[in-house]
Amino acid sequence: MKPVVTLYCIADEAGFRLLKGQGAHIEELLAASAEAFDDVNHEFSKGGRNRAGAGHTSFGHDTKSAAEIERPRLAKHVVRALEAEWSKGAADRIVLAAGPKMLGALRDAMPGALKGHVTAELPKDLSDVPAHALSEHLPH
Repeated sequence: MKPVVTLYCIADEAGFRLLKGQGAHIEELLAASAEAFDDVNHEFSKGGRNRAGAGHTSFGHDTKSAAEIERPRLAKHVVRALEAEWSKGAADRIVLAAGPKMLGALRDAMPGALKGHVTAELPKDLSDVPAHALSEHLPH
C-alpha cells in the first residue's frame, strides 16, 4: 500500500509555510512572510487599528482593524501557493493549521476544488514550531 503524503499549510498573520509529510517525516517546501507581498501591509500582525482606510470613518464605530483588512489579503496569497503546490500532484491530502481567525480567512479564500482535499483543520498557531518538531502536533 502506498504511503499517504500530506501537504501541510501552517499560517499566521505574519506569513505561512508549506510542508510535505509522510508519517512522522515532515519537510519544509516553502515559507513566505507577509512582507513578501506588495498588497499586504505586514504591519497588521503587530496590532493597532486602521482608521484611515478607504470607506472607513475615524469616529470609532464600524471601523475594521488592520488585521481584519489585511488577513484576507494574505490568505489569498497563502491559498495561491497551496494551489500551486497541490497541482504538482505530490500529495494525497491537505491539512491546515492556523489560529482561528486566520483559519477562517484561509477557508474563505480557498476554492471549492481545493476544499475537498482538506482532511483536517487545526485551530492553533504552529508557525514557530520547527519542521522537525511538527510531527507531534499534526495528524499523520
